[in-house]
Amino acid sequence: MAAPPTVRAAGYFTATRAGTGVGEATVRMGTATTGTLSLGGLEWKIIGDLGKKTLRGTRPGSVVDLKIINRRLLKGTLDSDPLELERSVLRPIPATELAQSDPGPAGAMKTIMDGTPDYQAEMGDTTTFWYAFGPVLYRGRLDGSARVLGIASDPGPAECLPFARRALVGDSGQKTQGFLSKLGLTRSYALVNGFAVALRPSQKAKGLKALKENVAIRTARHALYNGLLAGGAVQVIVAFGDVAHQAYDLWVASNPRVAAVPIVKLAHPAAVDRDGTGNDAALIAWAKAVTKLRGVVTPDPDGDASGPNFGDFFTEVDYARIPRWDLPSVTPAYLGDDSWGRAATPQHNNCCKRPSPDDMASLLLTPAPGQGEFLKYTYQSGQLFGAKNKNGNNVNVDASGIPV
Repeated sequence: MAAPPTVRAAGYFTATRAGTGVGEATVRMGTATTGTLSLGGLEWKIIGDLGKKTLRGTRPGSVVDLKIINRRLLKGTLDSDPLELERSVLRPIPATELAQSDPGPAGAMKTIMDGTPDYQAEMGDTTTFWYAFGPVLYRGRLDGSARVLGIASDPGPAECLPFARRALVGDSGQKTQGFLSKLGLTRSYALVNGFAVALRPSQKAKGLKALKENVAIRTARHALYNGLLAGGAVQVIVAFGDVAHQAYDLWVASNPRVAAVPIVKLAHPAAVDRDGTGNDAALIAWAKAVTKLRGVVTPDPDGDASGPNFGDFFTEVDYARIPRWDLPSVTPAYLGDDSWGRAATPQHNNCCKRPSPDDMASLLLTPAPGQGEFLKYTYQSGQLFGAKNKNGNNVNVDASGIPV
């Protein structure tokens, strides 16, 4: 079931009043019928009509009436002047941020990550994990400055892209980034998974058995977690989803220092408002956690922990783009910002997916319009093996999967 049209109208827009551009507008919907419109430093309280697909905003001396034409376009009037809001996607990244990147692990953390075992050798099969894509170990700070340590499940397709190789950068990652941004964090976090290699959902029971019982996999995972905790800055650990919950339980049992750090267990981001019906238990728990953790976590200097919390639905304004300082320098600008896909028809929330039936060794990349070509990547033994275009022709790519 899709979210109501009033909720789907939430987002960022380019505003035109009486034919003249007037900057960016933001529509927030806390419920299906109430929200706010921000424009030009002013704010209107919104009442939505689901049947008529309209939004009416008021503030002293001013009225906005908008018709929801579709997810990309709202049209109406502002104090009798024509007003048009066109959805903004792939909003510009500041040049100062574009100049930054994550060079990857070094020193002790590199040594720890290099100790990740060969999952296929440990499991002795070909089916429990998507072995061909190799390990993806982290996103965020490795220098001991992380104040939130987040644990999720396993790498998704976008995380396995050859130019990414960072945890939580797809739809779930952008939801998680939105959660962190509500705590005022822009960079002081480290994100890891319970499994370094992508787990096939049909093999979850076998994977969870290995999570607990495979000594090499467990030892390497705990070494990574302990290395991140050793900096002494972590103020809270957040475990997202049942794999993460079990990974945390095993970790805390192995290291008494872990118990000294507050723990919050939440649903995996993929489960938050999964059906678009809103007000589900997972989203409610995320909102409660934000309220609680705002009193625990120290915001970053450029962060803002005073903004709106999650409402009844997870909307476009609750997502946050993955910052460039979390990604390798070669990563295309659209990676980590799927706003364009969420606004598309049909809607899709990830730029990458595993194809059927050859999901065991292939990824399909659909870049944002005008930012590259469709590619089918193939992998062998954790390494990129080749790439083809939509016509099935070979494409020469470098080690990061960038066409040359």
